[in-house]
Amino acid sequence: MGGPESSPEPPGPRPPAPPPDAEAVIINCSTKEQTTLALASVLRHARLPAAVIDCESTDGSYRFFRRLQERLPFRLARMPLRRHGISLDRIFRETEREALLLVDSDAEILRDDLLPAMTGALGPAAYGSGFLHRGQWLGTNHLVAGNVGYYAPRMWIPCVLLKVAPVRAALDAGASFRDRVVCNEMPQLPALSRLLQLRFRVPLLRRLTLDALRGLRRTYFGARPHYVCYDTGALLHEHLADAQRLAFAALPDEMWPAAVRHDHGVTRRRLRRHMRNAADLDQTRREAVARIEAVYGLRLPELDAR
Repeated sequence: MGGPESSPEPPGPRPPAPPPDAEAVIINCSTKEQTTLALASVLRHARLPAAVIDCESTDGSYRFFRRLQERLPFRLARMPLRRHGISLDRIFRETEREALLLVDSDAEILRDDLLPAMTGALGPAAYGSGFLHRGQWLGTNHLVAGNVGYYAPRMWIPCVLLKVAPVRAALDAGASFRDRVVCNEMPQLPALSRLLQLRFRVPLLRRLTLDALRGLRRTYFGARPHYVCYDTGALLHEHLADAQRLAFAALPDEMWPAAVRHDHGVTRRRLRRHMRNAADLDQTRREAVARIEAVYGLRLPELDAR
């Protein structure tokens, strides 16, 4: 009869899941120099199809990026200027991709291994991957110090890979990328609670701790803050974790500073010149132009004129 039976091959390691059909998205609001740097870094280090979405720029951005398409491969689109979270809600509702890599216009990817690390961490039980912006008490850059305002945990929005399907399901359930401040002084009376929270904007009044009201505050993240700041994506992160039981695949913190360079708040400073807690607009513009040429080999004389 036949030869001896062969022993079955021992099971080997499971092959990695194929990366999702993804696109990198950069929203531009009159910061064409910084956005060009972000785009160049995506094309070099992430090697994904890329889209620049211009939101009513007043610095000639759309015309500039139309010309730049002759030199770099990317998609260019237009959207109305809205708050960041509202724009992200719309982008995730309209995309036909399986995943989106969000890259802020003031961010720069620095390493080739960042996207492979993100896709490798993106298992079936995760809605996204990247760096986790952990919860913390707000500091003096928000005009408060001590245990006053709490910053809710979230995915780090300046550079994050998100699956479209679970995010869209969360949006359909009423969640949103939009930011929100939850006033917690007297949550049973929302209007009064909002009024009391406004005292932290007035130098002499922000010293009022109103400790007698502490028992009325609700517990958030194991504490009873006067208010909770849900930055862009934080409420969505909370919904995906609590309602959909999905995890965020966080990369090691040690990788963070070497993987992404970020000039915080450049777009906010561009739209509101007196914005606090934001990088200097002119300095970041000059640095972006210098890095576009020195690091990425792009000579763009039209940017030097600024």
